Amino acid sequence: MSKSKDKRIRRLKKTRIWPSILGLLFISVCLGGIMLLVISFLLTDIVKNKVVTGYENTESLIYLLEQVKSQEEIKEIEEYILLYRDMEPDVECVAILGKDNAEIWSSDNKYPNLDYGGEFFFDDIKVYVEEDPDNTFTVEDDNIVFNADFLSLNKILQVFEEERMSIGETEEFGQLKIWFEVPLSIGNIYVLTNLKLYAYDLIALVVCSGLVIAIIAIFVLYYLISLLHLLHTTHKTTKVIYTDMVTGGANQLFFEKKGNSLIKRATRRGRKYAVVHLKMRKYRSYCTCFGVREGEALIERCYTLLKRQINKKELMAHRENAQFALLLAYDNREALVDRIEKIEKVLNSVSPNIKLYFGVGIYLVQEGDKDIEQLYNNALLACDMLGDEAENKIAFFDVEMNNQRIWERKVEDDMSRALANKEFQVYLQPKISTAEEVLAGAEALVRWIHPKEGFISPNKFIPIFEKNGYITKLDDYMLEEVASLQAQWIAQKRKIVPISVNISRAHFTRSDLAAHISSIVDKYQVPHNVIELELTESAFFDDKKLLLNTIKQLRESGFSVSMDDFGAGYSSLNSLKEMQIDVLKIDADFFRGADEEERGMLIVSEVIDLAKKLDMKIVAEGIESREQVDFLTEQECDLIQGYFFAKPMPVAEFVEKYNEAQ
Repeated sequence: MSKSKDKRIRRLKKTRIWPSILGLLFISVCLGGIMLLVISFLLTDIVKNKVVTGYENTESLIYLLEQVKSQEEIKEIEEYILLYRDMEPDVECVAILGKDNAEIWSSDNKYPNLDYGGEFFFDDIKVYVEEDPDNTFTVEDDNIVFNADFLSLNKILQVFEEERMSIGETEEFGQLKIWFEVPLSIGNIYVLTNLKLYAYDLIALVVCSGLVIAIIAIFVLYYLISLLHLLHTTHKTTKVIYTDMVTGGANQLFFEKKGNSLIKRATRRGRKYAVVHLKMRKYRSYCTCFGVREGEALIERCYTLLKRQINKKELMAHRENAQFALLLAYDNREALVDRIEKIEKVLNSVSPNIKLYFGVGIYLVQEGDKDIEQLYNNALLACDMLGDEAENKIAFFDVEMNNQRIWERKVEDDMSRALANKEFQVYLQPKISTAEEVLAGAEALVRWIHPKEGFISPNKFIPIFEKNGYITKLDDYMLEEVASLQAQWIAQKRKIVPISVNISRAHFTRSDLAAHISSIVDKYQVPHNVIELELTESAFFDDKKLLLNTIKQLRESGFSVSMDDFGAGYSSLNSLKEMQIDVLKIDADFFRGADEEERGMLIVSEVIDLAKKLDMKIVAEGIESREQVDFLTEQECDLIQGYFFAKPMPVAEFVEKYNEAQ
């Protein structure tokens, strides 16, 4: 999985619904507040209009009473005041108080309670609210704001619902009684006005409020539907993320999420777990024979059987290709191995006519372990250490495996820099002729002189390079170094002997390998016959046609070609028949082991005889004793390479010991 894809998936997994829920609550509160403000504004506006009407009615008395100087004059115009009261439908009473608030005259024996604090000014007229707890209100910045107990919206709606069939547009619905004060020379006149609320006022209020409520309800409903859709989509997306596309079961991400949870609980409860990497070997070969669909069907059947072997407190998931991750509870290692072997037998029942081979890596979870993905990688590494053998094997992860993994990473991190800085040094091991026991050739071997690690043996980095493909660059480097050496020695008129350079099997995937090698050597104008190219016999089992064609081109270009380590592994007389090579190197294992020495010598004798008949030179490598040298001399072996004569040595030492100027 790419880093960017993994990042996107992790971000999607972290999606939370609670911000949307809080957003819905916040919006609902805000819109509810706006609705209350709108309703309050409408109600206030209606009442304010009524107050304005009362004020306008009161103004007409100013002209009638502004010239009144005494109580007697009031008696003279009493009938006009009563007529005013009767003509104005909203006016209930007119009262006059002296400057000391003494009662002077009232049309209905009613006087305002001036001790009540509900008063305000409307232009020059002071307004008093009739004392009634249900009709109280306050004034803010000349705007009338009613208390919650006065004609609340619920009360209006309730009354309207009860009387909506009988109330007409002009029928009285509610009232607000207010005293308007007008100053006189003898005191003040007070007009009690009943500001009536009619049905059409209520209808306007309800309609406007209904529109506001409807708009808010639509918005909230839309937001709620969007939230529910988000919940549904998130659930579906999460399910897809955790579903394997081949088996339809749990995948790697689900294994990570659920596995970490199980490990945490296991630590608290003292339960022991093992992380297992189960790999079906030769899966690609199976797909090649039966097709990819049948291969996926095989994986699906294996997943179904595996799931039956897992209990509720354990976990399994399909990873990639034919690999499965398991988290198994166990009591001891022996019981765990027995259980895994039984699981392998069960899996082999999937395809009775074809034997399936499995590799298993196991990591035993330790206290403090948290990241199951890292633990699974440890189990994967343990399985990789088994190699590609066909038989079923089980390996437990240990610290040394981790050290090896760290070392491989260090080598891969340093290899490009090392090549650029020429940290790879050429060592030469002499090849001695059996006839005169003098220098007749040499093999170029690589040694890594690391600035921090010091001398690094080839077996600690060559296998890593072969695995990651960097070996081809090292081959080119060694070939160029040897060609440069030969060019220097030719210029210095030193003794020139053929030097063999190893060419890895990875190089033989190139169709232009012969031309590539020639171009490197020709840069130094070195004759091709002083360069010998060694290839391993295992290269014969790759692209045989390409290999044979490349060998033919190399020989036609003047290079000698040798087969290294003959008899080490896949030796075949058929390879000698088909490959036209110049030199045959007999593997050192033929000369080791006291019990097998006699049989080995017999085979070596026959191989030498066969090679002579095929017009090949023979090099015996790994020779460590005089007896071996004498035997090979007797058998007319051409060259001997081994510790008996010399170990691999730096170029300077080789020159000093063997390659003096002529």
